Amino acid sequence: MKNTIKLALLGAVITGVFSACSSEPKTVQYYEDPKNATELEAKIKECDKNANSAQTDTECANAYEARYSKSFDYKPQVSTKELMQKAREQNKNMELK
Repeated sequence: MKNTIKLALLGAVITGVFSACSSEPKTVQYYEDPKNATELEAKIKECDKNANSAQTDTECANAYEARYSKSFDYKPQVSTKELMQKAREQNKNMELK
């Protein structure tokens, strides 16, 4: 009975160790999520310390790609419609002069 309990505990420990070691790398979508912005910055800082980390570490490559794709997420302060209205008004004012 004691051996059975010991084997069960040993099996649980081994399963826990191997499942922790084989965790999936975080994806680009994970790092792009605004909730994970601080984790993205921390990973970028960690990866910047290691040369060629983007080639050797999947999580670093994903973090760099997420940062790059977020750089295109530009939101203008003025809508295109408002911008065009202002341009038309300025054009009219220049024609009247």
